[in-house]
Amino acid sequence: MSDTMTDAEQTEHDARTEQAMRDAGVPTEDVLYEDYFAFEVDHTIPLPDGKSYIIHRELNEGQRKKYLNQTNRDVVVSRVTQDMKVRMAPGDERHALLKAAITGWSLMRAGQPVPFHTRTLDEFLEKAPPRIVDLIEKEVRKANPWLLAEMSVEDIDKELANLAEMREAKVKEEAGKLDSASR
Repeated sequence: MSDTMTDAEQTEHDARTEQAMRDAGVPTEDVLYEDYFAFEVDHTIPLPDGKSYIIHRELNEGQRKKYLNQTNRDVVVSRVTQDMKVRMAPGDERHALLKAAITGWSLMRAGQPVPFHTRTLDEFLEKAPPRIVDLIEKEVRKANPWLLAEMSVEDIDKELANLAEMREAKVKEEAGKLDSASR
C-alpha cells in the first residue's frame, strides 16, 4: 500500500488494476492443483494423562485396500444343506485397522520412552486398557469416514445404547465419589 493512499483509495486502486488486467486478458488468479499423490493427513490423539499421545493417519487408498484385504470375511456355503458360514473376527478387524492407521506415539513404560515400531504397536494393542484402545479406534474411524459405510443403522444404534449404559454407570460412579467425599 502506498504511504499516501487511504485504505479506501488503495482498495479502489487494486480493483481498477485487477479490472484492467482482466480487460487485457491477463489472469488475476493463480490456479492451484491438488497433489493427489501426497495424501498424508496425520492426527494426534491426546491420552487421558494429558502427556501421552498417539499419532494416526487418515488411510490412503493403498492402506485402505490393505486393511480391507486383511479383514476380508470368508463365506462358506454347504452344497448339501445350503447353510452359510461367515467367519467373523471383530477383534482382528479392529487391530488391523489400528495397525494400518497408527504411525507414531509418545508413550512411556517404567519411566522410559517407548520407541514406535510394529512390534511395540502389537504389544501395546494387546496390553493397553480397552478404554484407551476404544478411544483411539473412535478417533481413527472419525478421521476415515468411509469406515462408517461398514456400519449399519443397527450397529450405530447398538453403539448408542452402549454409550448410554456407559454414561449411566459413570454418573453413578461419580455420584458415589461425591457421596464418599462429603462424609
